[in-house]
Amino acid sequence: MTEKTGRYDDGEAFRRAVLIVLLIFTTAFGAGFAVLNYNNANYTAMAGEIAMGLFALCLVPVIRGTTQLIRWSFVYLVLFNTTMMLILATPQSSPSVFAWVLLIPILSHMLLGRALGGGVTAVFLVTALVIYYTRFSESSLNGNPRALLNVAGVALCIFGFSFVYETSRSRAERALKRQAHTDPLTGLGNRAHLKLRFQQATARHERDGTPLALLLLDIDFFKTINDTYGHEAGDNALRAVSSLLNDNIRPDDGVFRYGGEEFCILLSNASPARARQVAETLRRLVEASIFDEAGATLSFTTSIGVASFPRDGADLQALLGAADKRLYAAKLAGRNRVVWG
Repeated sequence: MTEKTGRYDDGEAFRRAVLIVLLIFTTAFGAGFAVLNYNNANYTAMAGEIAMGLFALCLVPVIRGTTQLIRWSFVYLVLFNTTMMLILATPQSSPSVFAWVLLIPILSHMLLGRALGGGVTAVFLVTALVIYYTRFSESSLNGNPRALLNVAGVALCIFGFSFVYETSRSRAERALKRQAHTDPLTGLGNRAHLKLRFQQATARHERDGTPLALLLLDIDFFKTINDTYGHEAGDNALRAVSSLLNDNIRPDDGVFRYGGEEFCILLSNASPARARQVAETLRRLVEASIFDEAGATLSFTTSIGVASFPRDGADLQALLGAADKRLYAAKLAGRNRVVWG
């Protein structure tokens, strides 16, 4: 995708937007609290807030374009939380300042996810409780056990709620992504998933020269099945072919429903000769297969076009175009055959 917002998925775009807003708030609140701490002669806190505000301001343009969002979020949170701990430890800060600690689990889980966010939360909540106990353990007003338990209890509750929320959100996000990348009829990956897998395969090719190839497969005379036995029989035929193809490829390869009765097979670490061999093997397996439909025994054949990357195309569309032309040539030549370049 060429649009800037199109480079990121919805989850990352959300985290990016949240972090940018937090950086702007950090700058604004840092300036305001710096003035207050200057008036209260708390120069250590003032210096920390000014430094954190300037860092946050400089980080805004970085966050807008970075591909390392989690890394920068981690850096920001560690520095922000560390600055908070230093301010809490200053003698001039009041017990009410500890209310800011309750932001730690929310922001950590929101920006870093369940595992890393949980770790950051645990470290800084424990640090904050130690600071609170050290500073106010001798105070008759704030140092009693119930006060400390209240602070710890509220912090742990928010920690738990944030953890549960992030767990539920990440599961829902994964389920939506699976749904968006899966063909509902066959359970195979769809075109969106093919695009993603192709990007991964080409990245591997650029890294270590691993060859890859693509097969475009079409069920011959599929319309006859629909017209003779009905669309339910056609759907069952598509499911049968999907299972057959999926069961006879390597774990690193992928089968995708390209549309209608067409399937696409992405072969990783496959030379042109290997791709032709796989295509011919699959053609024979489909030709030899039969399945029962409403008391009738059905069989069918396939035509397959083969294209190799990067010889037949430097991107997915070019590669699909080359395979489609060879698939068409296979049909013109009588069907039930494989055509390659």
